[in-house]
Amino acid sequence: MADGSGSSGFLRDNFQGVGFWNPTQILPHERNRKIARMDLNECPYPPSPKVIEAIQDAATGLNLYPDGTCPQLSALLSEQTGVPLDQICYGGGSTQLLTAIAEISIAPGENLIAPEIVWRRFQGVFQVVQADVTAIPNKKDGSIDAAGMISGIGNKTRLSIILTPNNPTGLMLSEQELRDICEQTPENVLLFIDEAYHEFALHAGGPNAIDLVKDRKGPWVVTRTLSKAFALAGLRLGYALCSSQEIANALRLATSTFNLSGIAEAAAIAAFEDKSYTQFILEENSREMGRIKKGCQDLGLAYMDSVTNFISIDTGVESGPVVRALRDRGVRVSTPGYDATGTYIRASTGLPEDTDAFLSALEDVLALQSD
Repeated sequence: MADGSGSSGFLRDNFQGVGFWNPTQILPHERNRKIARMDLNECPYPPSPKVIEAIQDAATGLNLYPDGTCPQLSALLSEQTGVPLDQICYGGGSTQLLTAIAEISIAPGENLIAPEIVWRRFQGVFQVVQADVTAIPNKKDGSIDAAGMISGIGNKTRLSIILTPNNPTGLMLSEQELRDICEQTPENVLLFIDEAYHEFALHAGGPNAIDLVKDRKGPWVVTRTLSKAFALAGLRLGYALCSSQEIANALRLATSTFNLSGIAEAAAIAAFEDKSYTQFILEENSREMGRIKKGCQDLGLAYMDSVTNFISIDTGVESGPVVRALRDRGVRVSTPGYDATGTYIRASTGLPEDTDAFLSALEDVLALQSD
């Protein structure tokens, strides 16, 4: 009889021996120190004061279960996007929705198609559903190969995953590329467009996926989040805009009746309504991103021309030691996590003092690496 230790038959094969990485962990040498957190694509500013007020007002109702359909928020989003209320649903951040979308469309061994370089969380999603994955290599500049994503679809493909802007590259698809994907992805394939960095793309003059995908004949889902441009990563609220009520209901089944906190809807409404605060965040982000890009140019470093709140920078040397050395200096950055980006680090924008600390530490670390 199995004693419950080690790998055993009580776990599905794809869940046996799985490790866990905690990206928010504060290491012992970082405690009680000022740390420039530039590794998780977080907003460095607190939420809007109006959001804080809405949370406080809503807190008196935490004894009750929330309405997971978020009727007031859904009405606001429906007005903004033109998507009917019953085709909008929610998750604990868009992260929860990523897995749910794969679960409702992919059975073990079935095929999905995705760019080769995408947010690493997607690799976990693929493992959860035991998908047969067709990975389309990114272009030399790191951008998604839109034509390749279309031509790579086979007779057994059930799901196509597009991210614009993409993480970890920060690059977005052009309007024509996105239009081609919406029009040329076969009607029997679920087209999933992740727009976690939607507001940053619009601020940079990029396309709005909803305006293009709504004309598609086949099924689609677009996901967005309040974690980035609305400074609400800790709230955990993402939403999915779906082409049909059937897809929305399937996602509700795959998530939970009560998967949102009781204050999430009130906070989200307040965040959407305080447009000036969101604009402040976007403008501050653009300013600091410009400073980081200028600093890279001064150091002779190439980078992917991100439109988001993070940037991947080619250090010219192995990235792991650079990340560790920066962390020792109180600056947390990450790596993109792919062999093709082995000399790149990924840094989020922060406060002006974070930018100063990062550029200074990066110059010092690279000087030591070259000795």
